[in-house]
Amino acid sequence: MDIVKQKQIREWTLLGLVGTMALVANLPPHILNSIGVEVGLLMAILGVMVVLALFLYVRFFFFLLYALLAIGANLPEKWADGLGISQTPLLAALIAMVALSLLNYGAKMLPSGLEPKQRKQNSEATQVLLDAIERGNVAYIKTVLSMDFDLDTTDGEGMTPLMRAARRGDLGIVQMILKRGASASHPGPAGRASDIALQNNFPAVCECLKKAEATEAAEAARQAAAQPGADSAIVA
Repeated sequence: MDIVKQKQIREWTLLGLVGTMALVANLPPHILNSIGVEVGLLMAILGVMVVLALFLYVRFFFFLLYALLAIGANLPEKWADGLGISQTPLLAALIAMVALSLLNYGAKMLPSGLEPKQRKQNSEATQVLLDAIERGNVAYIKTVLSMDFDLDTTDGEGMTPLMRAARRGDLGIVQMILKRGASASHPGPAGRASDIALQNNFPAVCECLKKAEATEAAEAARQAAAQPGADSAIVA
């Protein structure tokens, strides 16, 4: 089972768990008593476990969906009863976790003007991405790109995922990979991704990659100029 399927199974399993909790929490009391369910303890344990699991492992929009489902089913009230505490801290915690998830998601999407954080290489994710590019599987590509790993990792041929997409001539996939931080200036055995697109007669893809190269070059020049001592080095 590849990492994409593992991720999907984990997310939908958590959704099912929260949905089950919502269902159990809203069963009539006499049914819960007849099956011997200690609903207070059950809600307390599952509530803490699910909230922590969602915050640690799930993407923002999935977490927001779960949080809304939990609040809509009045689960915080039942968790509070099970823990013997006020409902207000639990609601405040849910709201704070959603807000933090939103800030974290926004920080990844918006340029900060700072040096980019070094991404870790992930050979398994890279291979899944390369296979998805070869098949043109856009859904898989989007899922793998959300894993936030080094997109300039090369395969056995010395090609990055961006180069593979350029060789296929799929402009949409090329743009998706660029948007997630892949470098258009990365050299390979057959040149840059733009060279590969040109060699395979994909002028639109080549033009897109050339623009990305120019943007990267301009950003590198801007950062170099902003370095302390840059002016004195030029004068010298």
